[in-house]
Amino acid sequence: MIRAEYLRFLKALNNGGVAADVRKIANLVLQHLNTLIPLSTAQGQRIKKMAKLAQTNWSSVSSEIQPPSKQVAEQTCPIAQLKRLTVGPFRGFAKQEDFDLATQLVLIYGPNGTGKSSFCEALEYGLLGNVAEADSKRFRNQHDYFKNAHTKSFTPPILVGEDNQGNEIIISANETLYRFCFVEKNRIDNFSRIAAQAPSKQSELISTLFGLDVFTEFVRNFTDTMDGRYIDLEGVKAKELNEKRQTLAGHQQQLKTTIPEELRSIEDEEKVLASEYREGCVFIQMVTELNGSENNVGLIKRLEDDLQKPIASKSNVTIAGLQMLKQSIETEIGERNTKQAELSKASQQVSFKQLYESVKKLKESSPEQCPACQTPLSQVRVNPFDHADAELIKLQHLGQVQEEVMRLEGDIGTSLIKLSEIIKTCCSRFPENNQLSVFQTAAGNTAATDRWNSFHQQLSDGFTPWQHAEAQVKQLEDVDNQIDKAEQKRTEKQSELGRLREFSKQIVKLQTRRETANSSKKNAEEAIGKFDTENAQLIADVEAEKATIVQNQAISRAYATFVQKLNAYKNGLPAQLVANLGETVVQLYNAFNRYDAKNEQLSIVRLPLQQNQRLEIAFKNDPATFFDALHILSEGHIRCLGFAILAAKNIKENCPLLIFDDPVNAIDDEHRHAIRETLFVDDYFIRKQLIIAVHGEEFFNRTHQIIGKEAAKKAFSYLFSPRDDHHIRVNSLNRPKNYVLAARELYDTGEYRDSLMSARRALENLSEKAWFHYGKHCDNSDSPISVSRRAPNQPWDLRGLADNLRSKINKSKGDIPNKGQIVNSLSDVLGTDATQPPWIYLNKGTHDETDLPEFDQQTVNQIVTALERLDAALG
Repeated sequence: MIRAEYLRFLKALNNGGVAADVRKIANLVLQHLNTLIPLSTAQGQRIKKMAKLAQTNWSSVSSEIQPPSKQVAEQTCPIAQLKRLTVGPFRGFAKQEDFDLATQLVLIYGPNGTGKSSFCEALEYGLLGNVAEADSKRFRNQHDYFKNAHTKSFTPPILVGEDNQGNEIIISANETLYRFCFVEKNRIDNFSRIAAQAPSKQSELISTLFGLDVFTEFVRNFTDTMDGRYIDLEGVKAKELNEKRQTLAGHQQQLKTTIPEELRSIEDEEKVLASEYREGCVFIQMVTELNGSENNVGLIKRLEDDLQKPIASKSNVTIAGLQMLKQSIETEIGERNTKQAELSKASQQVSFKQLYESVKKLKESSPEQCPACQTPLSQVRVNPFDHADAELIKLQHLGQVQEEVMRLEGDIGTSLIKLSEIIKTCCSRFPENNQLSVFQTAAGNTAATDRWNSFHQQLSDGFTPWQHAEAQVKQLEDVDNQIDKAEQKRTEKQSELGRLREFSKQIVKLQTRRETANSSKKNAEEAIGKFDTENAQLIADVEAEKATIVQNQAISRAYATFVQKLNAYKNGLPAQLVANLGETVVQLYNAFNRYDAKNEQLSIVRLPLQQNQRLEIAFKNDPATFFDALHILSEGHIRCLGFAILAAKNIKENCPLLIFDDPVNAIDDEHRHAIRETLFVDDYFIRKQLIIAVHGEEFFNRTHQIIGKEAAKKAFSYLFSPRDDHHIRVNSLNRPKNYVLAARELYDTGEYRDSLMSARRALENLSEKAWFHYGKHCDNSDSPISVSRRAPNQPWDLRGLADNLRSKINKSKGDIPNKGQIVNSLSDVLGTDATQPPWIYLNKGTHDETDLPEFDQQTVNQIVTALERLDAALG
């Protein structure tokens, strides 16, 4: 299917005047069709393969599309009908089987799974050269699909046909000629279910009906464009050289603009920085001053060296502090002496105070007795402990004076220690022959007053220790002042150093920028100068690569055009397939629905000719209003519409055959009788060979009745039975299924009772046929047929129906074909009344009774002959 449709696309492409490169792509796809079909768009499978194939084969693939083969070229169908089929091993056929097909009607009957589809696929292979089911199941090698599962072998089926001159010919598969000979159940099934699909899928209903789903999917798997992801359109070497040329252009731009601008900017910033350093100074002068030169140390270095020199620590002693300490000591000593004098005056009281305090302490050890006489406290006149507490309260002021004396002595000691610390500082700073060295530490048990007084006693040099202390503290204070000045100057130098270092940082930045700019300039000049030499091989490679890139670009352009053309062809297929079918589709659809109400019959069918168009219908009672067929019709009616489109195409293409696989499953029960009439009674297919495979026995039997005795006599019927030894069991029909033929054959063999049984069934079917014949040709003024049933679920009263038909047809004002022959035949069967032998025989022949009299041979022959005439009259 895919190959044949693609060949038709090539034919259309060749007639479209496309560029030679597009034709090369088309030929490339044809050459590798089997490889490409299984590949999809997933992960770029097909486009990657196409790119590889095109690059590898571009120089060798032809740009000329070969003239279409016989399979594609338009030609007249060479056969009138099929005569024989030899098949096996093939699919379900494990061994060779021969079928005689030399008749206008071939019927295949068998339950599901008995091999009917294998038979139809053998016809499909013989006529088309492929099997659509194998395509849909994505068999890369269809021979794997055709092999018998048990023998693991495959022999191509052989079809023999008869041409229009009556000559036998071996049929060569030709998909173009015979593709519309087949009506497949699966296609009608898919067509009927497409209403449930998304709108985008519904637009493909014609492709679905004609089995083009596989081709549509094949086309979809071509990515629209072959871009740089799949084929090199720039050149690997050219891309590399271009990247280097971009770098070269960057160097040229640096020399022309970037570096000069940077150097001018640096120069301007150097001037500004030098001016900020000192008005009128230039940059190089500033650099020399700050950083120094070979012969001169720079300011920064000098400041750093100065700041590295240590500064002596301060003594932190002052004359003022010394004088304050002196004043504090003298004041504390004076206050202490005053307090001590006050205590001396109250010395007796002090003694009593000490006594009372001792008494209180004794209370802890002898709380119940007098501490002096050991008299129990309960017997003494005055409680010594209470008396001591009372007297101590009176003497509290003396305690306060004592505490004050103690505090003052402590303060004097502290002040003297401070004085000792000052003396130590003086001795440490002036260690040589220092008169104060003996006063560095406290004098042990020496009274504070004596120690203080010793500082004011004249030494051998004529000066007191205190005077020495004052002189030395004055010197230390002067030194501390010098240190303060030095520290102040150091702070100023640190600040200046920070300022100069900031200038130095800016200098380094500008110098670095200048060095970078000069280095970039040098590098750019070198890169430009040696570019051609260093890249000579790459430049040569680019030149050598150009032809490949030009070719790849041509492939990419050609591929894009090819895919556009292929999609346009795919989208135009529905219009090609259904062009001018509308009127025939309406006729066939109405024939399939002939027993529906008149207002349900169609007036117009608009078949979709473009993508996204709808299948629209208008009914006879309102031909101006159109409806979406998929929305308004039932599934059964949609199936009829699908069959009508396929059958209309078969008729339009003048196909000699109509091969219908399983109409029982394809069409619902309601429409099967009308479809049988359309196939076997109407004139639509009267000149076609019909090959029909069914699994329904009722459809099989009914077909034998509706075609009539003569057609049934010529028809071939094959019965397929469940498999035996893994092979399809095929039997020819031993006895005719047509009841008129069966009645005659049984009569000829003397089986009169069985002949009458078949005759009765024949009359039942022929009565129905006569009823339809009357309804089709009677006058509008004729009365309808009326017939009764014995019970609601019982069949029609056969004699009543046949008698009514004879009467109404005889009296009809319409032009009923073969009217007299029909009436006379019914009269011969019915006799004058129900008691006459013909009807008695028809009744008794169907009942299994004992001791029945023998049937008269002439009467039986009369009945069978009358039924034969009736069958012939009804056509």
